[in-house]
Amino acid sequence: MDEIVYNLLLTSPQGLTLLGTLRYRYTDLEALQTGDVSAIMEQAQQVSTVEFSLFKLQGTLSVPLLTGYSPVPVEGFSLVSLLGPTLTNLLSSTDAARRLDMQFNFIDNNHIGGGMLWRPGTLRQTPFSILGTRLSLGM
Repeated sequence: MDEIVYNLLLTSPQGLTLLGTLRYRYTDLEALQTGDVSAIMEQAQQVSTVEFSLFKLQGTLSVPLLTGYSPVPVEGFSLVSLLGPTLTNLLSSTDAARRLDMQFNFIDNNHIGGGMLWRPGTLRQTPFSILGTRLSLGM
């Protein structure tokens, strides 16, 4: 599948504003087995029926003033409702030296919103809000 690219605007609570680029693609278009998420489903027993699929994501995040000039490799999954849109997307860094966790949702077909923790679990962790605009790659 083709790569999906977003221009990002990241803002910290202290007002630091950074520009970046998120590139990702779906690496496995076959949904993961529901047994992989059985723990999540057990916690949601209050609802009579919950149906969703998980799809693997893989890509890179580049925020030059935060990550340096080389992009940070990320991977995660997309949680998709079987009867509707994507519920959420979760990505984490695979680079131990440049750790990050990010979650984003679709605002509409061309925009995303969410948040990111840079260096999660450390004293220097920094939260960022994320707004993104999809790039249309001409064919």
